[in-house]
Amino acid sequence: MISVIISGHGDFPIALKESSGMIFGEENHLIAVPFFKGEGIQTLQKKYHQTLQDIPKENEVLFLVDIFGGTPYNAAASFIAKDQRMDMAAGINLPIVLEVLSLREHMKLKELLNHLKKMSQQSFQVCSEHLEKVKTVSEEKREDEL
Repeated sequence: MISVIISGHGDFPIALKESSGMIFGEENHLIAVPFFKGEGIQTLQKKYHQTLQDIPKENEVLFLVDIFGGTPYNAAASFIAKDQRMDMAAGINLPIVLEVLSLREHMKLKELLNHLKKMSQQSFQVCSEHLEKVKTVSEEKREDEL
């Protein structure tokens, strides 16, 4: 099992956890650790340390953070550097959290991270590109009908 710690600036991690709960229901081993204005990296590291104490030692741990290189990322990196059962993904969103929740019992951590890299490229979509494709298909159909 992979335990998941969602972290980021402000209420972002709390909102992601609540939103995923609307879709998946309450999930065990899914913890939101917010980083609030006025807190420093040491405060966040203490929050992470407390959270990690409640995670079974046999579980792998995946940190999901909002910004690569931000304080939540840097605070988690110090734990990951010391423990091979931990890793992190940055730049997360709700589709990534949902994907993690659906696969974390069936994959090892490194396998899941490789999957997420591919999935995130596919989930990022630009509306105008899709509209252009629809327009092109419609025009081709009209030409075929003539």
